[in-house]
Amino acid sequence: MTRLVLFGGTTEQHALIDALAPLPLAVTLSVVSDYGRALLPPDRLGLCVRVGRLDENAMTALLDGALCTVDATHPYAVEASRNIRAAAKRVGIPYLRLLRPQSELDGCVCVPNIQSAVDALNARTGAVLVTTGSKELAAFSAVLDYRNRLYARVLPTVEAITQCTEMGLAPSHIIAMQGPFSRALNVALLREHTIQTLVTKDGGAPGGFAEKRDAAAELGVEVLVVRRPIENGDPLDHILAQIKRLLEATV
Repeated sequence: MTRLVLFGGTTEQHALIDALAPLPLAVTLSVVSDYGRALLPPDRLGLCVRVGRLDENAMTALLDGALCTVDATHPYAVEASRNIRAAAKRVGIPYLRLLRPQSELDGCVCVPNIQSAVDALNARTGAVLVTTGSKELAAFSAVLDYRNRLYARVLPTVEAITQCTEMGLAPSHIIAMQGPFSRALNVALLREHTIQTLVTKDGGAPGGFAEKRDAAAELGVEVLVVRRPIENGDPLDHILAQIKRLLEATV
């Protein structure tokens, strides 16, 4: 059967897997961690899932002989997308990028990268809730008095909590929870810790961005958004149409 390789780890993969189910395709899902596998609904556990971080060479081997690859990784996973694109080019198959719709950012303060967010925080005072993920959390140790000011909301994984403790955050400053979160829960967390600035990324609807933004607005909390990297891609219906055309061309 014709093979398709999907790089996932986000909720975008669910709708795409459902849409691909009726097609004559053997789908391999590649995710970085067990958390990415855990995002799959129970009735999708029979899917061929490859868990583990891959470099460009490993991706090239995985893609060899596939019809195409679909990149449904996180909007901020720049290195992963670059490697997937390069691997697809090496084996000569189409690379399709599934894009997550962007959010409305009116009322937010936008910065181009994490370092700019750190600089902005150093020009401000008060408690900060960081919700940008654990991967780049260590950069926030450059924030003045960060051990007292910062609260980190991360996934409840050993790796994420270890990163928090290694940078010196006390357990009372680590909020280990799996989102997305409701507006009411965001309001409660912001109020409980007397947060003055919320730092986030534009994770769109799957990342609960609107709920964070609206909760902050209710309490008068400033929202500092690290902008998404600029990239080209397509929504789900366009991706599905392209895959169907590729299948038709193989008949």
